[in-house]
Amino acid sequence: MKKMSSALAVLIAVTLMSSTPIWAKDKDSVELPNRVKEAYEEVLELVPEIQKYENREVEVYDGIYTITLEKKKREYPSATIEINEKTGDIVYFEHISNLEESSNPPSDELAKEKATEFLKELLDDKFDQYKFDSIKEDAIHIRNDNEDGSKIDAERDVKRVLFTTENKNVLNIGVVVDTEGTIHSVLPFLTEEKLDQKIRKSVERVFEAIPELKEGPYRVMRKDRNYENWSKIPEHSIMREQIFFSSDNANIVIDNITGELNHLTIDGMDGKSNNPIGKEVAKVKAAQFIQQVIEDSEKYKFVALGTPYSEANDSGTAVGFTTPLPEDERYVKHLKVYVAQNGKILWVKARVEEKSVDFEQHYKDLEQKK
Repeated sequence: MKKMSSALAVLIAVTLMSSTPIWAKDKDSVELPNRVKEAYEEVLELVPEIQKYENREVEVYDGIYTITLEKKKREYPSATIEINEKTGDIVYFEHISNLEESSNPPSDELAKEKATEFLKELLDDKFDQYKFDSIKEDAIHIRNDNEDGSKIDAERDVKRVLFTTENKNVLNIGVVVDTEGTIHSVLPFLTEEKLDQKIRKSVERVFEAIPELKEGPYRVMRKDRNYENWSKIPEHSIMREQIFFSSDNANIVIDNITGELNHLTIDGMDGKSNNPIGKEVAKVKAAQFIQQVIEDSEKYKFVALGTPYSEANDSGTAVGFTTPLPEDERYVKHLKVYVAQNGKILWVKARVEEKSVDFEQHYKDLEQKK
């Protein structure tokens, strides 16, 4: 499977997705709508090389067509194109073509020239609302475990060219330019300063509670699922609009409507201890964490706790809290906080559940071998 991370500075890419894709491997089995087809063919014309990638997969989410082209199944080189069905706009484009290590990025002049040329062709008259903003040094890290057992692990120095617009209804655009002026990716973005104040405050609270997370850099993406067939389902209510902050060792998800923390995972932080804390201490630490990161934390009430089963006996304690769901009194938001043996918070997960759920039994079940 492909594993890729790009060491981008703070960006916010906006995508519109649902949870259940319809997808097809057969290149001829999905009929692309006219606007999607036109945009897709335009990209093929702009980047002739990807026309040679015969393995095509199409994923259809509500409003977004994601087309993946690969020269060989599950291996690079490959290209990904995301297109808005209603508008025909390119939501995201990425072309991973050069798999070699490189510390030779394009010059600023070449990067600006190639990025401008590409966007002019891609956007046509829509390009007129953009103006060149700046060029940043960047790096892309490409990893892949090929099906034949070979591995790809390469870092390439690149330039990121930013174009901004004063149109509040249109996102800015970032273009990543690889060596010799090859276009690596195009994605809409917002600067961090334009984030809603409640989101910025929520992330700052997380950083204050866990200072190790401040380092970054963070890539920031917004997922908007605020369409009718999604938002009417209570269990989906906390996922209608979310802001995702991702770094090499952490993922933070904030509810864009309420500003509350919905999810947190930390990789690479050691949680083991020769003198592990007890469950009651873990309960206190979890409660203190919620007080630190959620402004009106008093609404969350403790429901139960448990130590997830582990043959290595290295598990910490999962501590559960709930609060009534304002939209539907039959449901609660269930916040599960995992406290490691050494007292550190390693992850937080939020779900909407029926208030009739037996949470004590749920946490007891965690302790059982499966």
